[in-house]
Amino acid sequence: MLRDYEDNSSDSLVMGLFCEPFGAAEAIRALTEQGFLAVDLIGALNANMPDLTRFLNGIGVPPDHANYYNDSFEDGAVLVMVRTPPSKQSKVAREILRHWGGNFPAES
Repeated sequence: MLRDYEDNSSDSLVMGLFCEPFGAAEAIRALTEQGFLAVDLIGALNANMPDLTRFLNGIGVPPDHANYYNDSFEDGAVLVMVRTPPSKQSKVAREILRHWGGNFPAES
């Protein structure tokens, strides 16, 4: 299931992993077409990046989910993060990521 994470502000962070970059690019395109701002979208490709676990824990992602995202990222997945206000925009972001092939950690 797709997860929303609350950071230190009032915004939510919706995150999904993509096994191939084209799905991630299409999801980002669809998000911008739905009115999400480019400054609220983060897409990360694995390019000798450091371990993301501490960063993800620091923004409120539970350790087991942070490990899932980090392990998948190390295996070549594309991580897409969307910052949304605490409204139905989180649901819209989840639906778009899911539609374009976003994967999410299993429920704990």
